[in-house]
Amino acid sequence: MKVYRWINNENVMILRYKNDLDNDHPIFTSFNGDSVLGSWTPFELITFYKKKYKDIPLYDSGMPVVSRRVRDIIEPYVANEVEFLPLIHEELELYMINVTNIIDCVDYDRSEVLLSVGKMAGFTKIVFDFSKIPSETYLFKIREMAETKVFLTQAFKEIIESHKIKDLDFSDDYDSKFTKEMQIQQQQQYEAALTVLENYQGHEFSYEEAISKIDAALAVETGKWRMQRDEKGRLWLGQLKPDLNYLWMRPMYIPPMLLGYRWHEIERSII
Repeated sequence: MKVYRWINNENVMILRYKNDLDNDHPIFTSFNGDSVLGSWTPFELITFYKKKYKDIPLYDSGMPVVSRRVRDIIEPYVANEVEFLPLIHEELELYMINVTNIIDCVDYDRSEVLLSVGKMAGFTKIVFDFSKIPSETYLFKIREMAETKVFLTQAFKEIIESHKIKDLDFSDDYDSKFTKEMQIQQQQQYEAALTVLENYQGHEFSYEEAISKIDAALAVETGKWRMQRDEKGRLWLGQLKPDLNYLWMRPMYIPPMLLGYRWHEIERSII
């Protein structure tokens, strides 16, 4: 089994609400796995960016939104796991998904907990105990992050892909075959690779020169970080993951710590 985080493809339509909502609206207070259908009031969304895909548009609060087409496709499978909450849009018939299926399935022995003032504030790494996830599961949340994260299974991914829907990004996955021994080995390989990267002995230059080079269609690297522009001139920032692949993102801003690093030139990556 594999589990994925609900993440929108970068080419989906982006939505925002048209008017301010009352602070007691369920969208602000109750998306923790509880039912909100009885207190739900539809509100209007507007298109903030029109992009390539619109079956699963991105609402800027991060809560899942789907079109009527997607609802009709997935409802027979997820009817016992979610509520479909109607929204208002001038072009599309849209529904917000409230996932009510909460599963206690975090493997705390292998996960890494983020603490703040001595209390749990989230995870820096989540590992699931897949034996606690029923085989017929499609969408679920975990109690620890019920207000912020939605997870989906391989079965749900297959439904989406079988209907040629390309609105979700399935790159962030959790694999049941990833054993503790494999995790330890992966971490050792990652640390070894990071040591090599951080001890680069070639010509290095400042962040300002690094920007000049990527503006000239080159790519640069410092430790686990890479930067380059794509064919449209958009800036991409890559971070080395434990599996030794790079996670590429289009940053809203550059992390300040990178401004003081020394960079070096590398071959361009395929993004």
